[in-house]
Amino acid sequence: MTTTATDAGAPGGYSRALGLHICDRTAAGAAPRSLRQSPLNVRQSDLRAWLDGDPEFAALFGLACAAGVAPQRYSLSRAAEFCRRVADGAMVSEACGQAGMPSLATVQWWTQRRPEFAAMLAAALDAQSRRLADEVTAIADAASPETLQISRMRIAARQWLAVRLARQTPEVPGRAVADAEGWPPGLVVEAAEF
Repeated sequence: MTTTATDAGAPGGYSRALGLHICDRTAAGAAPRSLRQSPLNVRQSDLRAWLDGDPEFAALFGLACAAGVAPQRYSLSRAAEFCRRVADGAMVSEACGQAGMPSLATVQWWTQRRPEFAAMLAAALDAQSRRLADEVTAIADAASPETLQISRMRIAARQWLAVRLARQTPEVPGRAVADAEGWPPGLVVEAAEF
């Protein structure tokens, strides 16, 4: 059964289900003005009122509009390939720029609307953080008095990146992403003088 704006049951015809349906269509590339001619029969004035009246819908709709500029249909194989590239060390924005991969806005949209993708991306970012921790250990082990300054810079860059990755990691129920200071759980790095 198709839900229309007139039978959605909420004041002005809005419901969360209708809002999500509108956002899904928009993220797939449908122009907001096409909602009037669709089975949804949404007028632009109603859409504007819903955007003004519901901050959650406004945020999702904005993200859906950004994703809809270059729509990329979700598929588990595309999502898995994207996450593989991230786990292998590509930054999310770098992976988004590669051929056949979704845009950054689409990745954010998938993270909001696809729990399995959010979990895969969280695992990929976690793998990337672990790789960085291994690199920090290798750099520290290889440091000598002559290379101390450059080693410190390399370690600091990787620490900064690990914190950034922890903040980018999508929230997955039951998984602690970072502590109050923004560090990934269990990541302790100390720099010592030689």
